[in-house]
Amino acid sequence: MEEITGVPASGMLGKGDYEYAIPFYGERKPMLANLVMMGDEELTARYNTVIKTGDTFIVDIFIPGFRPGGAWFWAKARPLRDRQGTITGAIETIRDITDRKQAEEETDQARQRLAEIISFLPDPTFVIDRNGVVIAWNKALGELTGTSAEQMIGKGDYEYAIPFYGERKPMLANLIFMPGEEIGQRYHSVQRTRDTLVVDIFIPGFRPGGAYFWAKASPLYDPDGNIAGAIETIRDITERTQIEQKLARSSAELQIAAEIQQSFLPETLPEIKGFDIAARSVMAKEVGGDFFDVIPFEVIPLELGKYGILIADVSGKGVPAALFMALSRIVVRVNALWHRDPAKAIGFANDIITQDSKAGMFVTLFYGSLSEKERTLTYVNAGHNPPLLYRCSVKTFEELMPTGIFLGGLEHQVYSSRTVEIGVGDIVVLYTDGITESINGDEEMFGEDRLRLIIREHTRLSAIGILEKILEEVSSFAVGQPQFDDITLMVIKGV
Repeated sequence: MEEITGVPASGMLGKGDYEYAIPFYGERKPMLANLVMMGDEELTARYNTVIKTGDTFIVDIFIPGFRPGGAWFWAKARPLRDRQGTITGAIETIRDITDRKQAEEETDQARQRLAEIISFLPDPTFVIDRNGVVIAWNKALGELTGTSAEQMIGKGDYEYAIPFYGERKPMLANLIFMPGEEIGQRYHSVQRTRDTLVVDIFIPGFRPGGAYFWAKASPLYDPDGNIAGAIETIRDITERTQIEQKLARSSAELQIAAEIQQSFLPETLPEIKGFDIAARSVMAKEVGGDFFDVIPFEVIPLELGKYGILIADVSGKGVPAALFMALSRIVVRVNALWHRDPAKAIGFANDIITQDSKAGMFVTLFYGSLSEKERTLTYVNAGHNPPLLYRCSVKTFEELMPTGIFLGGLEHQVYSSRTVEIGVGDIVVLYTDGITESINGDEEMFGEDRLRLIIREHTRLSAIGILEKILEEVSSFAVGQPQFDDITLMVIKGV
């Protein structure tokens, strides 16, 4: 009391006439301890905010003049009695609860703002506090369940599960408060990514025939980083699930398509004098739109010791992209074997592909002629990601920029060829955007800077070593995240 008021005990002991109120109110007035001596009727008439439990009095009170900005206090008083039970005095305990009150006000304001935000979310969403009491229930959830926010706000004891299950039971939001080990043991279908829980669940009694739901729950934190509640978003995925079940029945057909597409890719790469080369495709789905090729020109009367190098990315994914990929590969390969100049080969290929592209699909492509004798790569870049050329002697990068637009857009386009030398130790990395646009858990993209760093740090490795290192780093970067795009990579190293 000395520390909170600045008044020592020696300056207060023996004082009466409410002088002990002066350090708090700046005037003489009854304190909570004095109310112990008053009758219940007078207490009720004069002090509506006092809570009485037995002979104990409790109050929260704001004193505006205690310090600049005022202060909140919690006080508790009770009588002191002699052996005969007669009240001989009173004891009062006081706590400064200003920080707590401010935090409660901020929490109330935050809850109000949260409820306003959630009310406009398109997905059915509700929020519970740390005690499992509903503090927000949006309009979309009311429409889904037939239970309004007015009926559910303030309800606990799992009552919010009744519109779904017809009984009280934990929802996904309640599992947020459980240890991860317990969730893993009791709820095998729940997927956990950091502090977010996701589940697909079938509820047979929600409607005739049942319903499938997707739900995601995440914790809500207070300013100190403690879990203060949980938010759960629910989607009716019945229609989507039924479609997925139909698609699952055609998985065997997709597998056959994947095997056919895989057969388009070279099983082995030819040995090219003066160059070490490696390539690989990793499809995001069973079938995809990326492809690569190494075309030996020795099979026709073109110049010996030259090879066609090709990497491409078709717009879209899945079966349509795979079909368009097959068409594009065949057209480019035939024209590459017919025309010595890469620009002419790609120009003719573009006209054919554009004429056959009825669905508006297109392909970005990098095609070049690799010469053993001249140690050069003469290339056309048709709107593709610029391959990186690392110069070993000066330890710098060059980008093999586009020399024309993508294939399949417009007929009669002009493409130009460019030539670069590839010295001993130089490295060319050709890639599709599945590499640089891979996403991690923080929604960061892998990016070109990381790709350059990997190449720079592993220049001593072979082509396959560099390729595997890049794929390994991309996989580690995006761990826990689904692969959204096809990945194709080709590494050429001068030896």
